[in-house]
Amino acid sequence: MSFFVSLGIVILAMLIMACLQLQPGVFSLFYHYASGKYSKARTSDITLFFILGAETSAACLFLCSYYIADFLFLYKFRPETSFFAWIIAGALLALAIMSIFCYFRPGPGTKLFIPRRCAQNLDSHARTASSRSDAFALGALSGICELPFTLPLYIVTSIEIMEMTVEFFPSNLLTILYIVIPTIPLFITRWKFQLGHNLANIQRSRVKDKNFTRIILSLIYTAIAVLFIYFRILA
Repeated sequence: MSFFVSLGIVILAMLIMACLQLQPGVFSLFYHYASGKYSKARTSDITLFFILGAETSAACLFLCSYYIADFLFLYKFRPETSFFAWIIAGALLALAIMSIFCYFRPGPGTKLFIPRRCAQNLDSHARTASSRSDAFALGALSGICELPFTLPLYIVTSIEIMEMTVEFFPSNLLTILYIVIPTIPLFITRWKFQLGHNLANIQRSRVKDKNFTRIILSLIYTAIAVLFIYFRILA
């Protein structure tokens, strides 16, 4: 049962990572601005480095979270640290509520509820990025800016993968998948641009799916919190 609970939590966390909108939104702007300044081959080249930057930041954040989980959340052996587990569970439930009411800013568009200065910096860098290193840094920065919504997921996923034990091959496979998942929406967006979709078309589709995204995020955050509390803290 423990293995299937861990697997379920990790898969649910993957779904959240695939539904988050900050990186795809920044990538759409970056691709739009780059395609207006450079050739198709040049645009394709530097946007790949955006995805590489996003992937690198996800790997680094997961590694840091793994060490945090290893240090603080071995409550199976040190029950006194379960206090920290309750903090993580509370953060997941808070994110479930925020996903409904605060993830998108009020209004018709898809502006996210992140500090305006942070959003302005991302937009400015998306407009001016002109090299592979700029694109790489922008991809990494967009992943870091979404950390308030992803840090509890990274930690919970680390705990569950540790529960599966490092000797069990699928746990290593799940680690790789979890790190790769955030880049799938970026590849889909890139593919849409290459098929001839423009920024307006992609943005319309994001607006259309906005309410669905909010509900899905809230439900999955809640499900992870309930599973984590029932099987990991109260068990």
